[in-house]
Amino acid sequence: MKEVFVVVSGKGSEGKTTLIVNLAVLMAQKDYRVAVIDFDPSLNALSSLCRIDDIPLTAKNVLDGFASIEDIIYSGISGVEVIPAGMGIREFRKAELKGLLDMVAGSADILFLDIRGGLSEESVLAIYASTSVLAVTEPKVESLEASLPLPGIAERLKADFVGVVVNKKRDGEVEVDDVDALIGNVIAEIPYDEAVKKSMASGSPIIFSSPMSKPSKILNEVADAISVWVGSFEGERRELAARSRLFKALCP
Repeated sequence: MKEVFVVVSGKGSEGKTTLIVNLAVLMAQKDYRVAVIDFDPSLNALSSLCRIDDIPLTAKNVLDGFASIEDIIYSGISGVEVIPAGMGIREFRKAELKGLLDMVAGSADILFLDIRGGLSEESVLAIYASTSVLAVTEPKVESLEASLPLPGIAERLKADFVGVVVNKKRDGEVEVDDVDALIGNVIAEIPYDEAVKKSMASGSPIIFSSPMSKPSKILNEVADAISVWVGSFEGERRELAARSRLFKALCP
């Protein structure tokens, strides 16, 4: 495993899962082996990436003895593997599912952790488990205020802060330069677009439902930047760090 990413937001409904779903597919299309652990109870990442006709089995079912680890690793779009936790990240940590983490660490180059939106103990734990932190925020005063602590938390927990994706940008809102000054390193500005709503309604990533839209083009640029970021680290040393952080945080 080369890298563990967490996408965090100061508030809920900022577009965190949408960003993860599209980046996961785009990174898989760049020939990375990609996995997502879905810690969000809504399981939006799972439903967007995988077609499941029945109620999905989760890590919770493994704990209860009703499923094996292999049963809960779902293959999705472009080969992205999705693991629904069926529980929050704190509960997952207490469960000590080392076998599951071993399997994911062995099969994925890049692991995304999808957690509930908002700054909480769960998001702090997810940052602790990750090598790289990507923030997403809307350009609104309340969203920026909620996101202000994120770079500092990442620094204190020795995770690398990749930067900020400004999402749902409209005219007349907080300027991107202000976001850069307050939080740091804005790597993309995604405009508000009805195509995003349509993709969410259809359950398909926007890079497929509206590939020529402005958000899709920008998401491709973000994936290119993430690919450069992943390639900038020393191979074996970074892989050891990724595995060590993941296991130390989620299977102590």
